[in-house]
Amino acid sequence: MIRILAFICLISFACLTTGTTQGVAFGLKGGPTMAFQKWDNSEREALFAYHFIASVESLAEEGAFSIFAQAGYHNRGSAIRIRRFQYTDIGTGAPRTFNGRTTKYDFQNLALSVGVKQRFLASIGNLYYLFGLRGEYSLNNSLDQFSELPLSVQSGFPSEVGVQDFTFGFIFGGGFELPLGDYMDATIELTINPDFTKQYFQPAFNNAFNPFTGNNDRNIPELNIRNNSIELTVGFRFKRVVEYVD
Repeated sequence: MIRILAFICLISFACLTTGTTQGVAFGLKGGPTMAFQKWDNSEREALFAYHFIASVESLAEEGAFSIFAQAGYHNRGSAIRIRRFQYTDIGTGAPRTFNGRTTKYDFQNLALSVGVKQRFLASIGNLYYLFGLRGEYSLNNSLDQFSELPLSVQSGFPSEVGVQDFTFGFIFGGGFELPLGDYMDATIELTINPDFTKQYFQPAFNNAFNPFTGNNDRNIPELNIRNNSIELTVGFRFKRVVEYVD
C-alpha cells in the first residue's frame, strides 16, 4: 500500500508543478452509496448505504492540477432481494403470501485516497474532475449472519475466513464547488470507486457435504468477490489561502 500511495504522490507532484499553489483546503463531506459486487462472472444487486469523508487538498490556479488526499468510512457490498409473491400452501391449499427478504453482504471499510484534481471556472462556481488511487482496510462485515445456518449448508455461503483485510482500487469522478464566502465552499461530487483487488477469496474444495444426497460429494468452486461503488457526496470546504508578499 505504501508503494502505491508513494507512486501516486509523485505523479501528483509532477502535475502540480504546472501551476502555482495558492493555499490549502480542508473538507468534511458524506452522502449515499450505491454499492455493487462482482462474484466471479456474476453481478449482485445494489446495496444502498452511506459514507463519510474528511479531505485535504492544495489550492491551485484555474486549469492547474492540485493534489488531494482523503480518509473516510465507506460501506461496500451487494444484496440479494427476493420480492413479495403469493403461493398456495401444499398442505392446506390455502393462499399464502411471502413478504420478501433482503440478504445484505456488507463490508465496512476505512479508505485512504490520494490523487489529482483539475478545476474549470463556471458561471457561479467551479467545475472539476478528479482521479486517484485508493486503499481500504476492512473494519467489519455482515458475513457472521451465515454462521447461524446449519453446518450442512454453510459451505455454500461466504465466511469471515475468506475476507481480505486490505483492498486497492481507483477513484474517478467530478463535481461542483459553490462559493459561500471568501474562505468556504459548498460541494457536490459524484465518484466511481472500482477495486482491482479482491474483497473476498475462497479457494475451491471438493468432497463437501451435500445436504441433498447426504454424502460428501459436493464440489465448491473458487469464489472471488470485487467491489465497485457509486458515491454521491455533499459537504463543505474551508480554504486557507496563502498570500505572497514581495
